[in-house]
Order: sequence, then structure tokens, then C-alpha cells
Amino acid sequence: MKSIILRELRDRKWSLLAYCLGSVLMIWLYVATFRSSQNSAQQLQELVKTYPKGLLDAIGLSNLNLDTIEIYLNAKHFSILWPILAIILALSRAGGHIAGEIQSGTMGILLSLPIERGKILLAKYLAGLVTIAVFCAVSVYSVIPLAAAYSIPSHFGTLTNTWVLTSLFMWAIYSFGLMLSTIFSEKSKVYAVSGAIIVASYALYIIALISSGAAYLRYASPFYYFDTQ
Repeated sequence: MKSIILRELRDRKWSLLAYCLGSVLMIWLYVATFRSSQNSAQQLQELVKTYPKGLLDAIGLSNLNLDTIEIYLNAKHFSILWPILAIILALSRAGGHIAGEIQSGTMGILLSLPIERGKILLAKYLAGLVTIAVFCAVSVYSVIPLAAAYSIPSHFGTLTNTWVLTSLFMWAIYSFGLMLSTIFSEKSKVYAVSGAIIVASYALYIIALISSGAAYLRYASPFYYFDTQ
């Protein structure tokens, strides 16, 4: 089982590196513009007052108090761009683990090994969890050296809370995608079905925030529990 985990991590190390690098570059951009954004926060607050409160809550603009870099990143990065990147990475891993092996014709090789099928699935699942932990750690804790380079204080405890929350969010998306990967034999079907369901759940979340009569719909969306603020 250990060999399967190492194989999964080795075969996909470059894509993980690319995702981590992309996340770090986005964080760098936000850290570099933090001071200027602080100065314009008041003007932006006046601009968005006319927007629906539910919409502002959904995109992380309901509170533009930019006292710390963590508040700024939670509003600008972790509630908007980062979830998109995380969902793509989680589903790409989930789709490739089972459906990808079947589609490429390599599943027969795995099944020929003297390992129980449950252990094969567990090994792939654990490899995905390692990927999630690494990606979330790089995405969150890279804030510390980047903020220090611009003489901006950061708070390790707040960042750790963010790491836990982002890891749980990716874990949920990844587990759901892996379930679909065991049902379908093509990665494209996994991506299509999971993508449609995730978009629908986000739409329900927005509707629940905007319409008080449909507030109960928010509990059906993972985005309700992924509250970076």
C-alpha cells in the first residue's frame, strides 16, 4: 500500500508544484497591494453600500475592515479565487485516482497486485489527503515570509485556523469527487457531474443569502460551512 501512495505522489508531483506556485503568486500579489488597499477601503465601502447584503457576504465584502493581512486575504483570496483553484485540484486528483486508471487501462495492473481492492482505494485516498495538506499549508503559511518581506505583521494562530478550514473544504470536495470516480469510468464524466453539482450548490448558497425566505437552502451547500470570515 505504501508503494501505491508513493507512486501517486511521485507521478503527480509536478502538477502539485504548479498549483502551489500559482497559489503563492496570487498571495504575493495581494500582500504587495495590501497597504494601498487599506488606504482605499473606506472609499470602497461607500461604493458597495448599494449592493445586496447577501451578495456581499458571498464574495467576502460585507466587512471591509482591513486591519490585518489575514482579514484582507480572507476577503480577497480565500473566499473568491482560492476555492476555485482548490476545487480544480481536488477534482483532478479524485477523477484521476479511479476513473482515470480505468480510462487509461492501468487499473488492470493495479488489480493484479496481491493487494486487496479496499487497500488500493485507501492508498489512493491517503495520497489525495497528503496532496490536500501540502497544498493548503503552502497556500496559507506562505503568507508569513511574504508578509515579512513587506514589513507586514502576520498571526500564526489565525493562519492555522485558515489552514484547518481550507483543508476541510478541500477534503469534502475531494471525497465527493472520489465517490463519483468509483461510479464513472471516465474522468470527463466525473468532472462534468461534480462541477454541475458544485455550481448548483453555490447558486443555492447565493439564493439563500439574498432571499430570507430561502435561507434554509444554505445548509445544503458546502460554501455555507466554508466561512473564511
